[in-house]
Amino acid sequence: MPEPQPRHTALSLTLLVFVVALLPRIVGLGWGLPYVEHADEPAVVEVAMRMVQQGDWNPGMFLYPSLYFYQLALVIQLHLAWGVNQGLYTALADVPSKTYQFTTAPTFYIWARALTALLGSLTVPLLFQVGRRMFGWPVGLLAAIGLALSSYHIEHSHFITTDVPTGLWVTLALMGIWGVATSGQRRDYLLAGIATGLAAGTKYNAGVVGLTLGVATALYLADARRVADRPAWRRLVARHTALLLAAGTLALLVFLATTPFAVLDFATFRRDMQINLAHYSSGSHGNFIGRWRLDGYLAFFWQKGLMAPGCLLLLAGLPLLIRRTPRQFSILSTAILSCGGLLLTQAVNFNRNTLPFFPPLFLLLAAATVELAEWIGTRIGVQGAQMTDHRAVALPQTRLARRAGGLALILLATLLIVPQFLDTAWLLAYWSKPHTLVQAAAQLRAQPRGMLAAVETNAVQWAGDPAVQPMNFIGAHGPEWYRARGYRYLLLNSEHYGPEVQTNYDRLRDGGVSLLTMPPRDLGQQPGPGGALIDLGEQLERLPFIRTAAHFGDAIALLGYEIRPGDLRSRITPLEGAAERVLTSGQPVQINLYWRAIAVMKVDYTLFIHLYDRTGNRVAQRDLPLRYADYPTSRWQPGELVIDRADMPLPALPSGDYTLRLGLYDATTGVPLASAGGAPVTLTTISVR
Repeated sequence: MPEPQPRHTALSLTLLVFVVALLPRIVGLGWGLPYVEHADEPAVVEVAMRMVQQGDWNPGMFLYPSLYFYQLALVIQLHLAWGVNQGLYTALADVPSKTYQFTTAPTFYIWARALTALLGSLTVPLLFQVGRRMFGWPVGLLAAIGLALSSYHIEHSHFITTDVPTGLWVTLALMGIWGVATSGQRRDYLLAGIATGLAAGTKYNAGVVGLTLGVATALYLADARRVADRPAWRRLVARHTALLLAAGTLALLVFLATTPFAVLDFATFRRDMQINLAHYSSGSHGNFIGRWRLDGYLAFFWQKGLMAPGCLLLLAGLPLLIRRTPRQFSILSTAILSCGGLLLTQAVNFNRNTLPFFPPLFLLLAAATVELAEWIGTRIGVQGAQMTDHRAVALPQTRLARRAGGLALILLATLLIVPQFLDTAWLLAYWSKPHTLVQAAAQLRAQPRGMLAAVETNAVQWAGDPAVQPMNFIGAHGPEWYRARGYRYLLLNSEHYGPEVQTNYDRLRDGGVSLLTMPPRDLGQQPGPGGALIDLGEQLERLPFIRTAAHFGDAIALLGYEIRPGDLRSRITPLEGAAERVLTSGQPVQINLYWRAIAVMKVDYTLFIHLYDRTGNRVAQRDLPLRYADYPTSRWQPGELVIDRADMPLPALPSGDYTLRLGLYDATTGVPLASAGGAPVTLTTISVR
């Protein structure tokens, strides 16, 4: 066992490993946003948000315990106070309560993810302290650095989920458990009981770490048996049995304190427990399915969890560890097997459910690695002593072994840490790139926006944009169909196209000019789905609108219109050449206007469209800037075709014929834009029946 460190050195190392852990966990917290690709994030956020907005501390959902919800609710309150101070919000109601795949409050998600990142980072220095007490500072330091740079732990420290935070409480429980095994102090039972309750209050199945406390008690009593007489031994057994039961009771009380509505709303709690049981028994989905799938978890740890070098080091050093430190091995293996064994009984298997026992697993790996390095050093020391000529002055065997062991430890630690570091570096570089659909949206918004766009993206991203139509599947039609309806741009999501409809995707992609190609997700070049932004161009002759010509000054020309009865629209939609001029009294009318920009305009012109009866009285009107919501005339490109909607609500009018007239004016001065035939221009006549 290495010599104890000075207090200030231990503190310095504790702070160091915390910083090493924190940096990669806070870098890239906003990755992918505003797209939210982990389905569990909105499921957790919405519960905590509802609790805060309604002032109700009952989560009303017990698929997860409640401790993390309460922590998240505190973050929401802090974020709200900051947001109001920054002018981001005016009240709690401004923070959206619902999020699915796309969030309108990305800053809030960053704050909420920071909670997981902080709890995950705090696990690392705590693991260093546990490892230092159980094995010595080299094991503690190696375990801490290994977990700090674990790419899988870092990845899930960027999500608003309970998996990584649970590991903090499991590690805290191990500290108390080891204290029980070595000294049997009441305070260690107290710590172990509280931490076990906190673990269960964050993730139900993590509560099984409390079984390890029984092993620690047995180890302590076994040691005491060697020196105590029979009466003292019996008293000791009775005392520690009582302490063990008290710790178990305390764990239950802490769990209930952190998930109080498991009792207060027992009907909902029981329902959700039944849902959880049915879910994990279904074998319907997951990283792999089926009970007792040890092969699936071993494959995960080989490829991602510990990675191949870590697995090999654990296997090689484990026999040495069992022989030299059986008490530590008993405790760590019990913690790992109790948590992992419970997972094996489930038919639905998610790799992330192993994260709560990552800390004891990395501690076991670090201890095995140090033992292996010491064994290598000892073997080299023995061989060196045997090969030394008696006439030469040789290093003592122990010094040679120590130096060889130190070098071996550096090499083995490098084998352990470098793959994790490289994978982490790749992950953070990957997350530093914009989400493909965010990048594509920015590219689309930078294009001339006069015509329409169809996009296979989340509808919330385009809320309020009148010229963009979100669609689930653009591939139902070919490029000519879209051209004939005023669409110029198609934003394709390749993940909507399986092998059976790949030709649909190819037809659309090849039907125009590609403005942006997004790499497929499985290439690992950029977050988000693959796809393409296609420019179909303008083909005026294919558009079936009603032609009518009118020029306004030397800046803008009206090319024609479409008209039909219908409700007022929130965005421009194709009317497909409609010329339906007969309306029911009080029925609104839908109108699409087709414009051509002739020159650069510095003014955002306003459209007026008036309805006159036979006697010349104006009976209805609409005055709104052209494409006011997204593309005012000052942004129009010379020669560009621009489509706008001029829908009008109409009052209950008497039967008869009415004339629609329109014109343009500068709203800041009120000066109309002169038309070649005089203003206003007669558009058409409608009939009310």
